[in-house]
This record gives sequence, C-alpha cells and structure tokens, in this order.
Amino acid sequence: MSSSDRPQEAFTPDRAIHEPARLQIISYLAAGGKQVTFTELKEKLGLTAGNLSVQLKRLEEVGYVSISKSIRERKPLTRVYLTHQGMTALRQYLEELEDMIKRLKKSTTPAAGLEEKESE
Repeated sequence: MSSSDRPQEAFTPDRAIHEPARLQIISYLAAGGKQVTFTELKEKLGLTAGNLSVQLKRLEEVGYVSISKSIRERKPLTRVYLTHQGMTALRQYLEELEDMIKRLKKSTTPAAGLEEKESE
C-alpha cells in the first residue's frame, strides 16, 4: 500500500527537525550543500548565539549535523555541516509533509460543523 492509499493518519513529525529553528538550520545546510560557520548560520537565520548553540547541540545529538571546532588566527572557528543521516531525515520529513498535504487536498468531506457555519 502506498502512503497516499493509507487511511487518514496523524502526522507525526520528526521532533528533532520539526522545531522551527532546527528546521531552519537543516534547510539552510541542505540548500548550501557545504559546511558553514557558526557565525554565518547565526547571521543568515537571525538566531541568537545561545539559541543556535542549543539547537545545534540537539541536532548533533541525533546525528543530523556534525560540528568541528578549530582555531583560526587565534580565534575559535566553529563549522557545521549536514550529515548523510541528517539529509535522509530531512527528505523523509518532507515526504511525510507532502503526503499529508496530498491527503488533505483529496479530502472532500468538510469537517463536522463547518458545513453548518458556511450555510448560515
């Protein structure tokens, strides 16, 4: 049975990705296809250093990003890149969203009570 043939089921997103800041981070990394610096992520996504650090730590814990730290010109340099596992998880997440959208578009039965409100 294909995913579009399944009965209506609840969308259960990958919590590691679904949180808005983490979704921004993973999407940015996937679109760029390369490693980026912590500073670039912070500036491009408009996140605070503290929030970005917390979100990156969570993504690293589940294996979706890899973080490398080094010193360049006597300053710390943190680089982040999306792992293969992270790209796979993002693709799966997007497929699940697309399936949910398709099911919703195919649904022709209005929600209970919606029909009544529209006729008033």
